Amino acid sequence: MTEILAAMIEFDNVADFGGADSGSYDQFDDALSRADAMMSQYGNGKELKMFVAPEYYFSGHSITEKGGTAITSLSRSQKHSLYDKIAQSSKSYPNMLIIPGSIAYSKARGFSKRKYYNVCPIAANGRIIHKYYKQTNDTYQSTDDYKSKDYGATFAHANLDFGIDICLDHGHKMLKSSLGNATVDVHILIADGAAPSPMSIAASTDGGAMVFCNMAGRGKNGVLSVVANKFGNPNTAGRNMVAELSQPLTGGMQVALYRGSVN
Repeated sequence: MTEILAAMIEFDNVADFGGADSGSYDQFDDALSRADAMMSQYGNGKELKMFVAPEYYFSGHSITEKGGTAITSLSRSQKHSLYDKIAQSSKSYPNMLIIPGSIAYSKARGFSKRKYYNVCPIAANGRIIHKYYKQTNDTYQSTDDYKSKDYGATFAHANLDFGIDICLDHGHKMLKSSLGNATVDVHILIADGAAPSPMSIAASTDGGAMVFCNMAGRGKNGVLSVVANKFGNPNTAGRNMVAELSQPLTGGMQVALYRGSVN
């Protein structure tokens, strides 16, 4: 059995979160530092450490007058700058699996239309070990011209098989469908609205776990056990919050620490 300690960025009021700005990475690095200290306080050093941010953390995020979400995409060069910074942070915390939310960006070549993407880089041991591109378009960036790249939705780390969904992909069963009859040990879901759906869970019901981090997920996020319901279908149980910061950080961020396990 592997114990998991997962620290997550959450928000008291999503409307107060402005997404990426000149100080956003310093805020992220500060949250990482606080999370590392919490893990040292509440862990024994043998757990799998994870740090997770929600979808669109590194994006121009705003709430419209009608209560919807609007995303201002970063540039391709800004995306690569963030890759470098995330990899550098991973060197400072080499034993932590970092899932830093997603980066919405756009690019144009010559006279072609601008293309829009949403990617989650995943870092460990001082480098980016995987990139997952969101497959489905929620239209927060653009109603058309949304593109994706397929590097797969699974990766290995610490002798475990991981899979990831980004928000709307979960509702479309992107990870689960890609696996066929197989399962993963840990199913990661980062979101700006979606919640775990029993029909889309791809972790094993025999000791699997789901790590769920939603932009507005305080009270719902956590390291969730994946169990079989009375019909034999997967479902989730528990949140297992260990602690949270007594005061929000700059930018309205809260850091909460969750505990779970995977067989």
